Amino acid sequence: MSKQGCIVGIDLGTTHTVVAYSMLAEDGAPGPVELFRIPQLIGAGEVSARDLFPSFLYSPLAQEAVADPWGDAPWALGEYARNRGREVTGRQIASAKSWLCHPRVDRSAPILPWASEAEELTKLSPVEASARLLDHVRVAWDRAHPELPLSDQQVVLTVPASFDQGARELTLSAAGAAGLAVRLLEEPQAAFYAYLADRGPKELEALLGSSPEPARILVCDVGGGTTDLTLIEVARQAGTAELSLERVAVGNHLLLGGDNVDLTLAHLVEKRLADQLQGEDLDAGRFAQLVMACRAAKEQLLGPDAPTEAAVRLLGRGSALLGSTLKATLTRDEVRDVLFDGFLPEAPITARPKRGRGGLVAFGLPYESDPAITHHIAWFLSRHSQSEEVRLPSALLFNGGLFRSEAARQRLQDLFRAWARRPVAVLNESDPDRAVARGAVVYGLALRGDGPRIGGGSARGYYIGAASEDPSKRRAICVVPKGAKEGEPHRAAAQPLSLLLGQAVRFDLYASDDASVHAPGSLVEIDESRFIRLPPVSNAFEADADKPQEIRVELVGELSAIGTLELACEEKTEAESRRYELAFDLRVPAEPQGSKGSIPPSSMPAVSRRSQLPGDPRFEQAREAIERVFGKGRSDVKARETKDLVRELEKVLGERKSWTPETNRALFDALIKDAGARRRSADHERIFWLLAGFCLRPGFGYPGDEQRIQRVAKLIPAGLIFHGESRNWQALWVAWRRLCGGLPEAAQIAIRDLVDPFLAPAEEKLKKPKKLRPTNPVEMLELASSLERLPPQRRADLGRWILERTWTDRDPRLWEALSRIGARNPMYASAHHVVPTRTIERWLDHMTREKWEEVPAAARAAVSLARVTGDRSRDVGESAREAIVQRLEKAAKGGMPLEPEQLAEWTRALREFVPPTAGEQAAFYGEELPVGLRLVTL
Repeated sequence: MSKQGCIVGIDLGTTHTVVAYSMLAEDGAPGPVELFRIPQLIGAGEVSARDLFPSFLYSPLAQEAVADPWGDAPWALGEYARNRGREVTGRQIASAKSWLCHPRVDRSAPILPWASEAEELTKLSPVEASARLLDHVRVAWDRAHPELPLSDQQVVLTVPASFDQGARELTLSAAGAAGLAVRLLEEPQAAFYAYLADRGPKELEALLGSSPEPARILVCDVGGGTTDLTLIEVARQAGTAELSLERVAVGNHLLLGGDNVDLTLAHLVEKRLADQLQGEDLDAGRFAQLVMACRAAKEQLLGPDAPTEAAVRLLGRGSALLGSTLKATLTRDEVRDVLFDGFLPEAPITARPKRGRGGLVAFGLPYESDPAITHHIAWFLSRHSQSEEVRLPSALLFNGGLFRSEAARQRLQDLFRAWARRPVAVLNESDPDRAVARGAVVYGLALRGDGPRIGGGSARGYYIGAASEDPSKRRAICVVPKGAKEGEPHRAAAQPLSLLLGQAVRFDLYASDDASVHAPGSLVEIDESRFIRLPPVSNAFEADADKPQEIRVELVGELSAIGTLELACEEKTEAESRRYELAFDLRVPAEPQGSKGSIPPSSMPAVSRRSQLPGDPRFEQAREAIERVFGKGRSDVKARETKDLVRELEKVLGERKSWTPETNRALFDALIKDAGARRRSADHERIFWLLAGFCLRPGFGYPGDEQRIQRVAKLIPAGLIFHGESRNWQALWVAWRRLCGGLPEAAQIAIRDLVDPFLAPAEEKLKKPKKLRPTNPVEMLELASSLERLPPQRRADLGRWILERTWTDRDPRLWEALSRIGARNPMYASAHHVVPTRTIERWLDHMTREKWEEVPAAARAAVSLARVTGDRSRDVGESAREAIVQRLEKAAKGGMPLEPEQLAEWTRALREFVPPTAGEQAAFYGEELPVGLRLVTL
């Protein structure tokens, strides 16, 4: 049969990647849906093809001879990577898909394997790891089908239905890096398409019976990393015998799946290994191996013909264990108890998920705070019922690895029977490991007209934040309504909007799956129980010489054919229509649900927010004062005018501490226009850095800050012009410390390169620049210790130098610097920048030897270094934390000035996760943040 091409479906799963396809004949007729057996390493030198391609990457040791027929080096992928990663610590990447939707880290940064200290290992970003898996698939496919390269085929790539737009954009980036142009499809829909292909419409017709009401099917998809809930309604089309299929609801993102069960079992087994571990906790790498071993035991004990127990083995290491293997046992009843009591407990239909901090933070991933999947199902069904009485589904369709277990399926059936007081039908599902990839192909065929399509449009409505006169309330404008169809543009023309040109802008983006449908342009109040915050959208638009800086626009948005959200602003005039595209700002973390006011409202308000800025007489007077001192050609400025500039600005605008972020940034924009003017005199330079640092602090959190910081970063190599001025050095160090949260890694490294020769001990033999003689070493040290966005070893080096000084120097500021360097919860950087735990534990050992009664700052530093994050890769051992608690209690009794409330607060932070307070933020940055600006701590 001649081939026209093929439809390919790829399930890029947390646990496995699966590929299916249908060949198209020359006349376009589709062939059967088949699985592509993916060649992969199953041993160091053994290759075999499998339906399931484990989504694991492993970096072989230097002495390992590993075959690489696909160009995967320096990584091995697939079955060998999964199995070998159980044996060698810190060299395996797992759950890359879960990291793609982790909003609290830089998902484009090389952070995986998480917290690994393995030598000669090049880390990958979650996007790169996903791209490598897809690239392996592409190479394998092209070798098997040289006449049909994968890049030329119609490829459907599945994603969790709950993936937000940021995670979808990153998935597309990964596919693009692998050379693939793909269309996205939600996994529960793919599972339903596979069911349709296998069973046809007869079961659905039987489900409808003679009732005129549509049947509602709940697709419950619990995979390795996520739980996806989707409601699909089936009805008879009026006047025809055909069935209509409509997706009516999708659940919120739940980082909750089989991985969580494995983690819980690993914690259980770790306690049993306590005697063999001789009181030591497993580090993150060995705990990861234990999780993998527990996963294998779980699958065995929940499978058909399961034994009553299974052994869990963990390879030993080190002289204390004599290289022996650690052994424990899990029973079938224990695994079922964990599954049923923790993840599928009995619950009333009125149950609601518990809110709060994540229950588990393993390997850096913040899993759902309530692991009870049944609670999330009850809340999902309640939210998507039109009346107070919860509308239960007519049938269930199970998918995902968890439901390979008959016991898990039966548990949910029993729960629905109790809720409905009658049996609830269960659709005969396809193989849960392979259904999603097969369903993706069926969907691809449906796009060509070969089979029915699921309708329903967008499962969520999308909204852009608008300014509100009442800062305690949040408002937003609907741009794309719930139910919007692909390729259908929507225009929010009801609200008068303005867009700033000539500078970067950022707009807050919200989504809601509320049953209510708002028309485009509707202005609504944000209810945190029904709206979730997404990564913002942003861009910088150049201003034409003949156009005003602020123009009137309308918001437009649509769902693209590939499954992403496209937003833009359109300016309409009689002569033309101009479009300004907006892009997702994936570097800015989405705000956690329930957090309030962490970043300012959108810069595109319902009414202009610029009343304090250009055009306001007070601001214009302030801007003129800056331009008189720093503007071009102003050689007639008297020295006193330069020295008094800050005082003059306060006369016009009020005290500095009352300046709003808008005022601060506008003043900075006026100042930076001619940064070279700081060279005119020592006073010019000092005032420049004083104002720049104050007006741009903390270097992020406001629209356009990235571009502003880039302009400041260009000035770092020049250092100071007037080297002999001590006050100038102080202004420079303070300015850079104020801005450190926005400085990228390269800029922070440049600063450390500048100051390290003056902070390092003599034995480090760091060469000092001949012409550079900086002063104010205290401010220099505060700056260096505030630079979080650096390689962990570089931060650890600074901490080691400071620790050595504490042997002879009792200055409390040394301990304050150590508390910043070794903090377990970074104030602004990603968690992968923290100093390794083993280094911190050595520092803590030194700290406990200090006389805290005489040096209270050492006690505060110890708390900062030992406080709980919930992430095993960052947390010091429990014994080390308890030692700090005991030392605090002893010091308090010995006369250290410590109030009982402070002792209780510190003790709590050493035993459970306590988010950093606003006071701790102010202490870190050295002062309060600008009025109206609050930041989310990573």
